[in-house]
Amino acid sequence: MDEKLRILKMVEEGTITAEQGAELMDALNTGIQECKTELEPAGYDKKMFRIIVDSVSGDKVKIQFPVGAIRKILKVTGKLPIPEEELEGVDLSGMMEAISECLDAGVEGDFVNVEAADGTVVRIFVDK
Repeated sequence: MDEKLRILKMVEEGTITAEQGAELMDALNTGIQECKTELEPAGYDKKMFRIIVDSVSGDKVKIQFPVGAIRKILKVTGKLPIPEEELEGVDLSGMMEAISECLDAGVEGDFVNVEAADGTVVRIFVDK
């Protein structure tokens, strides 16, 4: 039997007053809403964090994760899931710190656009 029916049954049987039943219903509804809020990521965390690497050697890498997942990856590892060998000469720790700050600030659009001397192009951004 569902919780709301149990509450109504207790009111019907006189176990609790109608006021107490109403309070229990409100508490139940509040608990359900809080649970839904905890399960559903915030709007920004649902957006997609994308990394596109187009190397001169012909390698094409396309990575996408929800922003919330990337935040967790950065928190745990301090790095993004990208092929670091394609970013030779780039200050990766500085870049990771800057990306983390952008994610914390809720920035959308391009974070990083790298056009290396060898022709490799890297684009890191957040969009829908």
